Amino acid sequence: MSGEKTIRLSRRYEAHGRAFDSLTFREPKMADFEAVGEIAEYQPAPEGGMLIINHDDRVWRYRDRLLKRGDDLPSAADLGDLDLADAIAVKEAITGFFTRARAKPLAAPPTC
Repeated sequence: MSGEKTIRLSRRYEAHGRAFDSLTFREPKMADFEAVGEIAEYQPAPEGGMLIINHDDRVWRYRDRLLKRGDDLPSAADLGDLDLADAIAVKEAITGFFTRARAKPLAAPPTC
């Protein structure tokens, strides 16, 4: 995985003395996964198949943990006024980390 994901926002925002038009998120680590958990769960549907239950509250907790920090960068508190399209882009960036991690082939076990 690339380690970071930068989202170009649809416009320039200003909050708490900071102006920003992009957000960068780092890749989740095991400590993040242990603290926050899965962003979705799969349960059997009554008519067969699977039902996906999304945990958006966990996506937003990952957003707060993974947002790149710095003096001139926005904080998680600055993101409340993002337009809906930008909020959806943030959500897709976070869920994308999980999609890519699951698609990544595991290393082959050592052979003797």
